[in-house]
Amino acid sequence: MAVTKPRNRLVIFRLTQEEYQQLETVSAAGGARSLSEFARSRVLHGAGDEPSLTELKQKLDELAGAVEGLTRMLKP
Repeated sequence: MAVTKPRNRLVIFRLTQEEYQQLETVSAAGGARSLSEFARSRVLHGAGDEPSLTELKQKLDELAGAVEGLTRMLKP
């Protein structure tokens, strides 16, 4: 994917070793191509706006249970 506007501004902040390792872990789990891409996405689009995978799985399980219940109700 081509970058339409060059990124020429820099933001710097410090992390502890533990924070950096956590950032690497979360970034890799999220499928980001780089730490910069991950951090930029989270800063610009918010970290709390998206449900976690655990929350999504729980909701999907609830929906699957509801569909299964409705299916049983509709069978003669």
